[in-house]
Amino acid sequence: MKHITSFSLLKLLLCMVIPALAAACSDDKETPAGPAHMTVTRDNSPVDALDFGTYGGSALLTLQSDAPWTISLADPSDASWLTLSNRSGEATPDDEPRYIKISAAPMGDAATRKTTVVFRAGDVEKSISVTQTQPAATDDAGWESAYVANANMAVGINLYNTLDATGDWFDPDDIVAAETCWGQPLARQEWFDAVAAAGFKAVRVPVTWKLHMDDNWNVKEPWMNRVEEVVNYALNAGLYCILNVHHDTGQDGWLCADMANIETISARFSHLWTQIAERFNKYDHKLPFEGYNEMLDEKNSWVEPAPSGYEAVNYLAQTFVDAVRATGGNNLHRNLVVNTYGGGGSATRLDNLVLPSDVIPGHLLVEVHNYTPSGFSNLDGSLTDLEDDKMPLWTAEYEQLLGSELELLAEFSNTRGVPVVIGECGAYERILEEERAKYGRFISTYGHGKANISVFFWGQLIDRTTFEELYPVFIDGFLQGTMKN
Repeated sequence: MKHITSFSLLKLLLCMVIPALAAACSDDKETPAGPAHMTVTRDNSPVDALDFGTYGGSALLTLQSDAPWTISLADPSDASWLTLSNRSGEATPDDEPRYIKISAAPMGDAATRKTTVVFRAGDVEKSISVTQTQPAATDDAGWESAYVANANMAVGINLYNTLDATGDWFDPDDIVAAETCWGQPLARQEWFDAVAAAGFKAVRVPVTWKLHMDDNWNVKEPWMNRVEEVVNYALNAGLYCILNVHHDTGQDGWLCADMANIETISARFSHLWTQIAERFNKYDHKLPFEGYNEMLDEKNSWVEPAPSGYEAVNYLAQTFVDAVRATGGNNLHRNLVVNTYGGGGSATRLDNLVLPSDVIPGHLLVEVHNYTPSGFSNLDGSLTDLEDDKMPLWTAEYEQLLGSELELLAEFSNTRGVPVVIGECGAYERILEEERAKYGRFISTYGHGKANISVFFWGQLIDRTTFEELYPVFIDGFLQGTMKN
């Protein structure tokens, strides 16, 4: 019998084990028999094309494949403006898809650019066309698009605590009392002229309607007349004027995100906007309508709404758009503004907003409110009892905090293809004016070169009686947002 050495035994064992291991590995990554199967979707729907605007943006696609896959650009030179998060990978388990982020860079002055992204798995191939174009400046009727209007508005101011006042201590049929009960004088043409002269491009005019309607929800004529008079002050000054429905929403407002009573609420809301739209139908593109202010659910939740809260906001946003468009005429082309739940700008609020469907493209804007940092705007009340020499300075930490929220808005605007209006922001007036100016410059210019974002200040900047600039240093900083990119 032939003697078997240790070395020979080792060789024998390896010859037996290695094929078995190879077979096992082969079984783990075995390509299924027959053609490969691959799906590429976006938001659970098939996708064949992606469209980006001036500032680019990104789209998140879901890839599932039972075979190794690759992704490429039909023209490799397009990698200069289009980025793919992944280029290849192994087969994906059924419960573990791969997420592919496709990002387009800002396009500058280029008119349009196109490319094709090609997905391959085995013998399966799927092509997705990608187009990046400048948004249209006007629609077919020559009306200014929301994109252009928002860029033109750029930086604005609110006519606050005036036509939006509410309470039970005054007679709402007394127009003077209703307009001045929150401590502001009557609105005058001279104030709007001073706002325009200072360099602002737009005014947001908040209006509360609920105290000025009869039992059938008809707006009383004297109130409608006064609102129109004030709107004309703004337009006469050459300003854009955003007209809204204000404290009908908010704490205990009748206009709330309540799906249990949505039919009644929607009918009243539609009736109100039909009246407003018919009254102001004759006005041109410088009068955008804002459907509602800070809408809350039936529990007045400022944090997270009731489970159906987002659904109700989306329902009423569509009601607003439908009511205005139904009045025809100029309102078929008017730019319309819808807000997130509570006016919040968090990722959750933005993700849960469904843009209304519209009979005409390019005439919708989305609004949020931003009082970050709360310790600089005094939203949290932390500055009220502090001495003047203890007021905060504008810091890099504040910029980082606010910047992270503004970045969400920029991404939302670019991804959804809709301009964003920051309808309210603020800085506490007792903070050193030079520090507030730094804040104003930061928030008003952040979107330059990144996204289509306008900003409106909530607070007193132009004296309502003398019509003089109260804080010229802050105003100069804030108005940096009107400068071209």
